[in-house]
Amino acid sequence: MENHPGKARNNIRALILLAVLFPLLSCMPKKTEIPMAEMPAGPVLTALELRVHSFSSLKAVAGVEIRKSGRPRSFDTVGIVVDGQRRFRMEAFGPLGQSLAAVVWDGREVSLRLPDQEHVARRSPDALAQILGEGVDPAEFCAVLAGSFPAAALTAHSRLLCAGNGDCVLVLDEGKTMRKIRLYSPLTPKSDGPRIRSYELIRSGETAFLARFEDMAEISHYPIPLQIIIENTKKNIRISIRYSDVDMNVPVHDDAFSLPDEEAPSKGQ
Repeated sequence: MENHPGKARNNIRALILLAVLFPLLSCMPKKTEIPMAEMPAGPVLTALELRVHSFSSLKAVAGVEIRKSGRPRSFDTVGIVVDGQRRFRMEAFGPLGQSLAAVVWDGREVSLRLPDQEHVARRSPDALAQILGEGVDPAEFCAVLAGSFPAAALTAHSRLLCAGNGDCVLVLDEGKTMRKIRLYSPLTPKSDGPRIRSYELIRSGETAFLARFEDMAEISHYPIPLQIIIENTKKNIRISIRYSDVDMNVPVHDDAFSLPDEEAPSKGQ
C-alpha cells in the first residue's frame, strides 16, 4: 500500500487538536440543578394563608398585551377591579375614553364584550377561554391578578421543597389538579415571609397556565407584583399586565361587576 505523507500529517494534526480540545471541553461548566430538600410546609402555609386573607380588593390601571399564536394586541389603558376572589372586571378604553372591550365576572357568570362587537356574550366561566384558554376558573384569575393563588387550594396535600439559597417550591396536590407555587422564602427568623414568584396550574399532568409575578411593590402593606405575565403554551397564549396605578384593599361597588347590553357601543360610534 502506498503511503501519503500529507495524509499522515493531517491525521497527526487532528489527533493533537483532539488532545488539546478534550480537556477544555471537559472543564466547561455544566448546567446543574440546585438540589432541593423537603422542608416542613406548615410555617410557609400559615404565612401564605395570612397573605391570601389579607387581600380584600384591588383597583388599578394597567397596560395589557395579549398574544395569540404570535399575533399581539395591545391596550394602553385597562381598568381592573377585583373583589377578593369573588368578582372582577377588566375594561379596555380608547384614547377618547370610550370602552373598547370588557370582561366581567359577577360571582355567577362571566360577561364578555370583545373589540368590534356590539353584543355582550354570557357563557359562564367558559367565556374566559377566549382570553386564557380552556378550563380557567374565574376565582383563580382573581387570585392571579392579585399576585396570589386560590384560597381553596390551601386544603390540598402539600409538600415544600427548598434549596439552601431560599428558593422553594410549594406543591399543592389534589390528584388530577396540582398547583406549584415558586417562592423565595429566606430560612431566617427575621425574614418578611415568603414572596411568590410564580404560580402554575397543572391538570392531568399538563400545565393549564403559568403566571409569573415580577417587579414587586408593597402597597397598603400588601406585596403586589406590578408586572404579571400569564402563559398558556399549549394554546400559544401570552398575556402581559403592567400596573401603573394601584389601590389595594379599598371599597368597591356592586355596579362595577355588571355589564348590561346597553353598555356596548352602537354602530356608527
